[in-house]
Amino acid sequence: MEYNVRFNKRPHLLKPIMIIGFGGWSNAGNSALKSIDYIIEKKGGKLLAKINPDNLYQFTQNRPVIAIEEGRLKSVSQTEMLIYYMKNKRGGHDIIFIRGQEPDYRWNSFVDTIIALCKKWDVSTISSLGGMYDDILHTEAIVSGVHSSEEWRDIFIKNDINMINYEGPSGIHSLIMEKSKQHSYPFFGFWGHTPLYLRGTNFRVVIRIVNLLASLFSFSIETSELETSLKEFEAQIEGILDQNDELKEHIEQIKKMRAGEDRKKGTPKVVNIKDFIRPNES
Repeated sequence: MEYNVRFNKRPHLLKPIMIIGFGGWSNAGNSALKSIDYIIEKKGGKLLAKINPDNLYQFTQNRPVIAIEEGRLKSVSQTEMLIYYMKNKRGGHDIIFIRGQEPDYRWNSFVDTIIALCKKWDVSTISSLGGMYDDILHTEAIVSGVHSSEEWRDIFIKNDINMINYEGPSGIHSLIMEKSKQHSYPFFGFWGHTPLYLRGTNFRVVIRIVNLLASLFSFSIETSELETSLKEFEAQIEGILDQNDELKEHIEQIKKMRAGEDRKKGTPKVVNIKDFIRPNES
């Protein structure tokens, strides 16, 4: 583990909660990474460690980003797996965040590293965040979840979190859930639902996930910046709807289906909002 993880600090952490999110396949609506990044920013999260990216990523798929000015290299930024921590005296549990692009390689070894870190820091609960595309509307804030105990089932019911029924391909979240169970760590996962026609950050769902985490783990956080971004984005959508009958029809079909008036047939048409935003409006 020491070889794979480079520690920036070694603080004493009080029975921390570990919250994990990945970019890529399981981050529809930017539900996972935006939620984590917003909490880190607003609550002053500090860098705890980095996990060596050489064992995780295919760099021809996740290429380094460089900046060159007047022929001189200024910076190189690689895909990284970063670990942050947040002290939380009010809640009785500090919080550890792991965030990065979903690994390309060595999933089992990576999850074993996470479990080793959980043992090192005496983690009390493991959580993962994700996002999925669904036949819903941009005016909805639906969050579904998975859990490992009846206690979390009751919490889900109390907070109007849907419980997931699913069989099919999965991401690295499933291995984290399996390893958590094997090592007797309580586990829960939140998945934000995003409309098929929306690309970019689903601010409505991010607000809900952030508020859920704040409520569950007793920390205060203001979401005014997210709410302002939500208002701006929804105003933009309304402007697009006024001018585009194709998108308007697609949304009306979803409304009927959500109301039970229309049975889903096959795969619904994907309408990408970005297709209707002119460059000077994006």
